[in-house]
Amino acid sequence: MTQRNAIEKLIQSAIDGELPAEERARLEKHLASHPEDAARMREMQRHSGLIGEAVPVPSEAHLSGLKKRAERAAAPAAGWRIAASVALFAAGLGFGYVLPKHDPSAIGDIAVFAEHARAAHSLYVSEVMHPVEVAATEKDHLQTWLSNRLGAAIIAPQLGGTGFSLIGGRLLPAGDQASALFMYENANGDRLSLLATHGTSRGSQSFRFHEAKGYLTISWQDGPWQYSLVGALERDPMGLIARNIHEQLI
Repeated sequence: MTQRNAIEKLIQSAIDGELPAEERARLEKHLASHPEDAARMREMQRHSGLIGEAVPVPSEAHLSGLKKRAERAAAPAAGWRIAASVALFAAGLGFGYVLPKHDPSAIGDIAVFAEHARAAHSLYVSEVMHPVEVAATEKDHLQTWLSNRLGAAIIAPQLGGTGFSLIGGRLLPAGDQASALFMYENANGDRLSLLATHGTSRGSQSFRFHEAKGYLTISWQDGPWQYSLVGALERDPMGLIARNIHEQLI
């Protein structure tokens, strides 16, 4: 680990309240001689505090249940299930629906959230050193941390069958709410980002496709959850990946 990476990890651990006492002195010594890092840490603490205010911690049972459903969804599916999924997705493309719409205002909310997701993906997709805050090697910590920040249990969907693997994730703002970003990469170096947020309004919204600035964004809503998948792939593979994610998260 480089010196820069080590300091970044110390700063993030301090903000999360997980920095051991013996490491705190090292961080304080560094910040005393690097005012730019000290200022950045204060700003990160301020932002983290605003997002984390009054956020309830999800139960371990809820998080465990989501993990088990994701494991079942990631297992090889029977032929009839695959065929049914593809048929349902194809029907959705034809009619513009995959999920029923209940709240007309959700369309505007989804469009705004989709733009947040595209902007976040565009910002981090080309990062070599820091595309994510927490790496996939610490997936359990990542899921618990983001669940605490969002105030509801969330898991990182597994996309192994699509050729994409989880790189890691980060916490981001989406308007005045917290959102979780998970980033994935395949053997060709293509990257996908999934942005998720948990709000107070409830509803269901079909898959909505939007292309802008070289990226395809697929967005949908399930209850209080909004999701946006962003990447530079073609419509068909992106749609099937979105369906895969949807099945793991419902």
